[in-house]
Amino acid sequence: MVYFVCFVGHVIKKGNDMKIGNDISFTYLKGADAGIVRGVLTKDYASKAEAYTGKVVEIRDIAEHPLSNETLRYGNIKGERSQKLVTVELEDGFHKAFYDGRMVGLEVA
Repeated sequence: MVYFVCFVGHVIKKGNDMKIGNDISFTYLKGADAGIVRGVLTKDYASKAEAYTGKVVEIRDIAEHPLSNETLRYGNIKGERSQKLVTVELEDGFHKAFYDGRMVGLEVA
């Protein structure tokens, strides 16, 4: 089991702790608002973060199952990609995919 401590001191589980069928909750970092304060570039990741809860239905490793050329050319992604793409069935029944490297505060039930 791999853990790391983020800048605010919370212990966060790494994405490899979750498996298909797990109930999870996490905060997803969708990007950041940039600003300049007294000449210093700042980033506010919390401004675009959203909380999610659901069941893991698929974990896709893009090293083993590469993204299509069309997906790679898509230029409107809200942040960087990670190696694993996790599909979650949300509480409302809809499925949504998340890059595991932007899932923070991950709790696995």
